[in-house]
Amino acid sequence: MKVFNYKKSFAIALSLSSLVVGQAFAQNSEIKERTLKFAYVQPKTSHMGFGVEKFAELVAKKSGNKIIVKGYPDGSLGGDLNVLTSLQGGTVDMTTMPPSLMVGQAKVYGAFSIHFLFNDFKEADTVLDGPVGKKFLEKTPKGVVGLTYWDHGFRNISNSKRSIAKVEDIQGLKLRVIQEPLFVDSFSALGANPVPLAFTELYSAMETKAVDGQDNPIAAFEANKFYEVQKYLSSTRHVYQPLIVLISNKVWDQFTPAEKKLIQDAANETTIEQRKVSRGMDAKAIDLVKKQGVVFTEVSPQERARMRDKVKPVTDKYLQDMNAVDPLPAELVKAVEAQRTKNK
Repeated sequence: MKVFNYKKSFAIALSLSSLVVGQAFAQNSEIKERTLKFAYVQPKTSHMGFGVEKFAELVAKKSGNKIIVKGYPDGSLGGDLNVLTSLQGGTVDMTTMPPSLMVGQAKVYGAFSIHFLFNDFKEADTVLDGPVGKKFLEKTPKGVVGLTYWDHGFRNISNSKRSIAKVEDIQGLKLRVIQEPLFVDSFSALGANPVPLAFTELYSAMETKAVDGQDNPIAAFEANKFYEVQKYLSSTRHVYQPLIVLISNKVWDQFTPAEKKLIQDAANETTIEQRKVSRGMDAKAIDLVKKQGVVFTEVSPQERARMRDKVKPVTDKYLQDMNAVDPLPAELVKAVEAQRTKNK
């Protein structure tokens, strides 16, 4: 009969426990005290703000409060392009922005500005979280590292002149667009007069009637109180935009392996919650803006198809130009088509 050796078992358990504690201590000793500046252009109450606050909470918890993430909302450290330059110079540590804003330094990101590329959130999440999405994270401009994709939602057109129910209603409207050529040409194809402008200048431009309207996710429309200067909002859903979470290479390269894992894990975990909150905000925002007197128009799938046809020559031209530099945009389109077929 085999006798259970309590002393031996206790010694083994104690040894294993010491090993685990030792590993945890060794890992914790790799984490240095530091504060990271996370700049973003939306209000603290926005989907961006939620993501930054949640990320900060997770980083503090995982680092034993050694790493503190401090958010700087409302473009207080500059517009997106200025902040990107600050990241590259190392004066700001982190930010999040639509990939299309980095086209000037990484042409491949123009693929995310293709109008009517994604039909729904499921298509977007599956493709971005898959192999093609990971390849795009490796294409960030020099000096920054891409960590993950948060949600920015589908962009919709608002204006101060009339409801948009069909493509003809866009004709002649002076609409602010993000500072990216594909957006400019696509809006021109839809019949609008596009005005490239930084987000931080947008409210003032609408208030002074320098522009008639703009396009943004509905949650961003509500959070920034655009309803104060915009009467009409339509569900054109012409572009789905993720938010790429970026960190300065100058900071990243100083991190130990344990710190890099901690930051990446926190960013990934935040993604799950941020997407839920962002999309929940978008849905609630429709009712909120209606209560503020905004006329909300649901654009039919048939009219979206007509809009897609209008911008197709622009889409084809830009895809050809992008694919001449890098085959990744073509891979993105194929991945979306494959996912769409699978979902049928």
